[in-house]
Amino acid sequence: MSAYDPHDTLIAPARPSAALGRLIFGIAVLVMTFVVLNILWFGMVRRLPEAAEIFREIQQGDTVRGMVFLLGSFISLLGALGVALRVAHGRGMRSLLGPLRHLLGQGARVFRASALVFLVVFFLPMPADLAPERAMGLGRWLTLVPLSLGLLLLQSGTEELLFRGYLQSQLAARFRHPAIWIGVPSLVFGLLHYDPATYGDAAVWPVVWAFFFGVVAGDLTARSGSLGPALALHVANNFAAVSLTAMDGYWDGLALYTLPVGPGDSAALMRLMPIEGAVLLCVWLAARIALRR
Repeated sequence: MSAYDPHDTLIAPARPSAALGRLIFGIAVLVMTFVVLNILWFGMVRRLPEAAEIFREIQQGDTVRGMVFLLGSFISLLGALGVALRVAHGRGMRSLLGPLRHLLGQGARVFRASALVFLVVFFLPMPADLAPERAMGLGRWLTLVPLSLGLLLLQSGTEELLFRGYLQSQLAARFRHPAIWIGVPSLVFGLLHYDPATYGDAAVWPVVWAFFFGVVAGDLTARSGSLGPALALHVANNFAAVSLTAMDGYWDGLALYTLPVGPGDSAALMRLMPIEGAVLLCVWLAARIALRR
């Protein structure tokens, strides 16, 4: 018996359309639909008063308004995924999630375990030049927490539905080895984080981190047979990185604290990456323990 046997629950709906041609067609439909919907989304933004300032805020993510429009734009990708599933595979979005009881129960356990790890890390002392600084009053931050969680659920949920729900299940229906059906979506997920214009000389490190995050999320999905654990881990991780402690001047519009470094500070990023890697390992182990209960 394999530890990944529960994954068959998510693979079964993908088997009737497991041909690689169908997957390639589905990805093409997804990309084209996403482009159209994204143009419509940002076209709507252009019609708003102060559109030029809003676009600057979206680019930096340094205000609440900017973060709302930035994270809200993931509705375009979610809609495109729904179209691709129907047109190319005859599947609905619900088939990507797994049994509702497992989705909610496993997700809740992993979210609690992940949140505990991130809270412990938050209270650990940091080097003086990397110590977080208060960016927002606690009262205002608390009023924004429901908005932050809702936006991050949209963003993280869309990414998990696409990479672990759709790509992983379709590839697993066609190929037996986890190196393919975990590795390929994780590699694509990582490469989409390559942004040298923002991260400069350290641009490779977010790619490496995102690849291993994808591997962890894919592993949890296969072990649990639902998207709940990966989704819970993703939301908890992004809440810690966006709403609790963000980089200064970049995606920090909803943050309680900011690190005194920006994404262009290559030296600081390279110091932070080993810490991020160790935290990811701890969260993965905590999630594995939570799933055994």
